Amino acid sequence: MSMTAAAFREQFPAIAEHCGPGGLDDLLAAMETRTVHAGEAVTTYGEYCDSLFLVTDEKLVSQITSEKETIRLGTHKKGDCFGEVNILDPGPSTSTVIATDDCTLLVLPHDAFRKLERPHPQMTGNILRMLSSTMIERCRVADRLLFSKFAYIEGDKDSDSRKHPGLIDWGRDMLQKLHGHKEINL
Repeated sequence: MSMTAAAFREQFPAIAEHCGPGGLDDLLAAMETRTVHAGEAVTTYGEYCDSLFLVTDEKLVSQITSEKETIRLGTHKKGDCFGEVNILDPGPSTSTVIATDDCTLLVLPHDAFRKLERPHPQMTGNILRMLSSTMIERCRVADRLLFSKFAYIEGDKDSDSRKHPGLIDWGRDMLQKLHGHKEINL
């Protein structure tokens, strides 16, 4: 499948708006098309990933799985993208993303994106700012949620802290790490 510039603009307007003359054509040329079959994992939590994925059709499920449970985080549908962390900083994937049906993705590997920086510095800079804004908003939401839950537990006079040993310490520890005041050891 080859996506035209017009189809890309329609499906991914937030990215296309940052592409100047020739930029969109070069961006499309840098992307790979990947067909994923139903049930196939695109990314796997903790495994190396270096790409941004753009969903061109169907949908995918994002989840995190431990030895004890699977937590469904949500879905990615036509027009969405995922992999913001790994296009910026290749490394362990932050979730497992699985196709629910056969689908097609546009894949932008980190190295291909970096090669666009010289001919299109404004485009790549704007796309990076857009992706960074997405991650910043997620951090702000996580901070608000964590603080609201931590403050509720810590401030609950009727709560018996013995029921949840270490929960208050855990909440404080997470908030300190989120704000860069404590080393992260995983």
